[in-house]
Amino acid sequence: MLRTKNTMRFLVATVVIAILAGTSHFALAIVTDKTPTGGQHTVASSRSIDRAVIRKISTRIDELVNAKLKEDGLKRNPMVTDEIFLRRIYLDVIGRIPTLEETNHFFDSKSKTKRADLIDQLLDSYGFVSHQFNYWADVLRVQSRINKVIGQPYIDFIKDSLQSNMPYDQFVVELLSAEGRMMANESNAVGYYLRDLNMPEDNMSNTVRIFLGTRLECAQCHDHPFDKWTQRDYFEMVAFTGGINYGQGNLIGQLTPAERKQVQQLRKESAEQFGRIRRFLSMSQLGVFGTGTGLARLPEGFMGDDGEENEIVVGKTMFEKDSLVESRVPKMQQARFRSRKKKKKNKQPRLIQGATEIGSRTAYARWLASAENERFATTIANRLWKQAFGLALIEPVDVIEDNTEASNQPLMDFLTEAIVDLKFDRKQFLRSIYNSRTYQSVATAADISEPETHAFNGPIVRRMSAEQIWDSLLTLTVPDTDRRTSVSPYPRLKEIEELVTAIANDEEEALGDLIAYARRNFNGKQKSNEKKKGKRQDDAMQDKEEDPYRQQARKARDTMKTLNRQIKQAQRSRDADRVKSLLLKRAEMMQALKSNQVGVRYKRASELPSPAPAGHFLRQFGQSDRDQIENSNRDPAVPQVLAMMNGMIENQIVKDPNTVLMSNLLKMPGVQVKSSGGNELDAINTIFLTMLNREPAGKEKQQWRRDFRTDFRAAYGDLIWTLANSNEFIFLK
Repeated sequence: MLRTKNTMRFLVATVVIAILAGTSHFALAIVTDKTPTGGQHTVASSRSIDRAVIRKISTRIDELVNAKLKEDGLKRNPMVTDEIFLRRIYLDVIGRIPTLEETNHFFDSKSKTKRADLIDQLLDSYGFVSHQFNYWADVLRVQSRINKVIGQPYIDFIKDSLQSNMPYDQFVVELLSAEGRMMANESNAVGYYLRDLNMPEDNMSNTVRIFLGTRLECAQCHDHPFDKWTQRDYFEMVAFTGGINYGQGNLIGQLTPAERKQVQQLRKESAEQFGRIRRFLSMSQLGVFGTGTGLARLPEGFMGDDGEENEIVVGKTMFEKDSLVESRVPKMQQARFRSRKKKKKNKQPRLIQGATEIGSRTAYARWLASAENERFATTIANRLWKQAFGLALIEPVDVIEDNTEASNQPLMDFLTEAIVDLKFDRKQFLRSIYNSRTYQSVATAADISEPETHAFNGPIVRRMSAEQIWDSLLTLTVPDTDRRTSVSPYPRLKEIEELVTAIANDEEEALGDLIAYARRNFNGKQKSNEKKKGKRQDDAMQDKEEDPYRQQARKARDTMKTLNRQIKQAQRSRDADRVKSLLLKRAEMMQALKSNQVGVRYKRASELPSPAPAGHFLRQFGQSDRDQIENSNRDPAVPQVLAMMNGMIENQIVKDPNTVLMSNLLKMPGVQVKSSGGNELDAINTIFLTMLNREPAGKEKQQWRRDFRTDFRAAYGDLIWTLANSNEFIFLK
């Protein structure tokens, strides 16, 4: 008997609400895989290191885990089936479920090394870059707008570093030693410092927390109450970045009389346009300048026992107390310090007059990211282990102290050595983990009450991240999702960068070009038809001629009318095969159009603005607002249930006849789109394989087969909705 949609949704909502209640035991069945289609390949292939080398690391991981299990009197979990491995590895490596073609490809493979082959293929796809970017965007608090400045160059730097497989130590050094103007593309890595504009103390705290797994924030105001760090230690670390300037020059003050006249004329025309021009001029100056003086001041109200307020300190490393470079305190500053101490002045400027740049930032970066800095290697090895297993060997990952013990200390020591031996190659490190027997074991569904002693007989069952859920639903909707197609908040980013670069370089006519740009794109408070449409008619016509998507959309509309007419004719003549053929053609055409669409609707999470707009599906499911380090969450909430019941699944998958999921059905020879006739078992199998990457069990087949025989279309929607809201779809097993 066909279940009604309301009854179905009530039943499934009950299951989903069980998730909200914190259910930790769930029945999950999943599947196997194929190579990602359409993904771009990174510059450095995962195969750059022989598989035998990786196998040695994987084997040693298993030996150390087994020793811990034996010590605790535990048994190793059995190895997962191909079905479970497939879904797990896709979600862990590229952040989405496999497509039907990828699933069938893996199932059909007879290779004895198909798991290892698949791991290599996924690591070399752009999907890996996409998934890793989501992680690092959360850690580094990456935003598309950084302090009112376009953040896309910084986003591009991070993606480029992942795509080229830049060694992790080099990546960190580039972040910490970057210098130049943001919008002039002199060094896009300066976005790291601009994220904490004019807050060098906060930047240092974040740096140590992210890359050394240590929290120093408490020592900013007083000696650390739980660790050995003093307030003086804190500011000695801050000193390495002393002398940073966040702007260069005064372009507004340097305008020629003729240029000033242009700006004043613009001010008369529109105050809004004038304000935009000023911001653009400021933007062209913004960046990070200064190699570091190695000096900092102790703050007003200094509470430590080893210094006095306003005293100038030199940079020293937090562990070895090494100066790294020879910092020199200007003599006049020492004299002023003694004088002010006697007069008890309350305010002291942060800038240290007469300080000399000595390259302390580069020295600081190289020390922090050195292979000899054991805590640096331990922290990244611990973070990457958590990516694969859902739980770190040291929890939390950013509270490592001298007396901290990992849940398996011999394993932590080995992983620390391994990441150094692999020259901080994150891809090869993860490759070693994914090829281990430990990773390929059945997941643990029980709650981990004592992470400090957990033995890791397999990964832990965990909920998908917001990005994984979004990207997986997108995989059911459009093809070829593993592409780099960033949606910038500024569609004309390249034009803006060129203008800003020209102005910063004092090129002739640059200011006039910028004013023309402002007049063309910022129409003030005019209420003309051009304002309502978003651009002038001339610009609109020009965009249509130049924009390939607009041309494609126009042609698609014409083709769609023809196809719809042909479909109706085939339906009237009851030519079922022709109807299917035309429906498939229409679906594939619309999928291609959606994939190339400009906007945020059909793009992977990594290609959307960072973070996604408030109220977006990603934010509802816990995507970070990028205000704090690792601020994302996977906690269930009532709005998520409503979004799954009435949002993307209903409107963009169930009701849309042009999705990838529908195309998969139309390609099945025995499937009909009407309730009359057709092999309903093919339809059920196809939906299960597409969404859960496995075939339905016997009872599932029987139950859904009756529904499909009664009303194909209703059962089709009910089955999709039911599977998408199931624990099996939402959780990573």
